[in-house]
Amino acid sequence: MEKKQSVAVNALTYGLITGAVVIVYSLLMYIANLYMNKWVSSISYLFLLGGMVWGTLEYRKKAGNGFITYGQAFTSSFIIGMIAGVLVTIYSFIFIQYINPGMINEIIEQARVQMQDKNLTEDQIEAALDMTRKFTTPGLMTVFGLGAYALVSAILGLIAAIFLKKLDPNAPTSAL
Repeated sequence: MEKKQSVAVNALTYGLITGAVVIVYSLLMYIANLYMNKWVSSISYLFLLGGMVWGTLEYRKKAGNGFITYGQAFTSSFIIGMIAGVLVTIYSFIFIQYINPGMINEIIEQARVQMQDKNLTEDQIEAALDMTRKFTTPGLMTVFGLGAYALVSAILGLIAAIFLKKLDPNAPTSAL
């Protein structure tokens, strides 16, 4: 008799794969000098969603004999997203701290350009940039990045679980 795979083992496997894919994509965008483009960077969320769906479908196939509840699908998706998020935020910290320490200056300069486009005064721009500088340290960016991955993983997991759930018609139902 084959032992069922736990959600944690499955999520670890697919979370690491998903995180690695997002990191490789990020490195390719850095090499192509597109890493500051928000639209191009947001494509990484499609890789995250794809990994969550793929991993949960595999969990449904292996552990649930083709069936999974909404709660199980959400849990699987969310944990996959969080494991990928932890891996990516560790990479991001290393990237910002050691590989491209000038990225913080690029972020601040990009913020300056965006504020100048909004016709703000120089005093308003400097006040806003001072606040931006306080929050764009590698450590804080890592914390905010992990928080963002938690939020995005929860939202994507809730949505994906709607489509990934597949109830066993032979399973006992509880009376209301």
